[in-house]
Parts: sequence; C-alpha cells; structure tokens
Amino acid sequence: MGLSRLNHIIAFIVLIFAAIYGWKYLFESRRPPCYTIDVKYFGLNIPTSTDTEDLSIKSFTVPFDRSQIDDMINRASKTRFYEQQILIDNKYVNKSTYGFNRKTVESIRDYLINTYDWKKTVQELNTFDHYKTNIA
Repeated sequence: MGLSRLNHIIAFIVLIFAAIYGWKYLFESRRPPCYTIDVKYFGLNIPTSTDTEDLSIKSFTVPFDRSQIDDMINRASKTRFYEQQILIDNKYVNKSTYGFNRKTVESIRDYLINTYDWKKTVQELNTFDHYKTNIA
C-alpha cells in the first residue's frame, strides 16, 4: 500500500509539472513579438541626419535687451480685457464665466508693467550656468 501511495504522489507531481510546461508552451511561447518603432520622429518632415551637425554643448547667458522688455510692456499695456462683471439676479455674470477674475489679471499686468524689476531677474538668472546643444 505504501508503494501505491508513493506512485500517486509522483504522478501528481508529474501532472503539476506537465500542466505548468503546457501552460507556458501554449500561451507564452506563441506570444507575438513586441511592436518596435524604427523611426523616432513623428513630424510631417522626417529630418535627415548629416555628419556636419554640431552636437557640442555651449554655455550661454540670458540676454537683457531693453527693446524686448519695452515691447512686452507696450503689448501688455494695450491688453483689452473682457467686459466687467455685471449683477444679474444677484449673481455676477461676465463674458468669461470660467476664466480668471478680471481684477486679478489687471493687478498682475499692472505689477509686471510698473513694479517688476526685469533687469534684476535677468541678472539672477545669469548667476546660474546655462547650456544649449542640438539633440539628434
């Protein structure tokens, strides 16, 4: 009787290994290969690589051009805001119901035009090292 029980245990273990091997053979070995993409660029025009591309890393400083700051201030001062909020049925309604509060945007614009020190900010930015390069 002991030999018969040993045969049952061995048969059960063989059955387990056969099931595991069969599962791997049926489902894992027949898995289709992964899709690979050879082209790494998805734009309209695929760039052609040339050997003359400059891939060196160059340091630079953030330039301060007063004319650009004056142009930005000029554009910001010409900003047209949406109509002010009006009170209808005890609710404030405007044309930009889901946008910023007009007073907040106006205060930010006025701060950037009149108070913000652009030159100091550029000097603080230039205390750090900046680098640029072409990425192929």
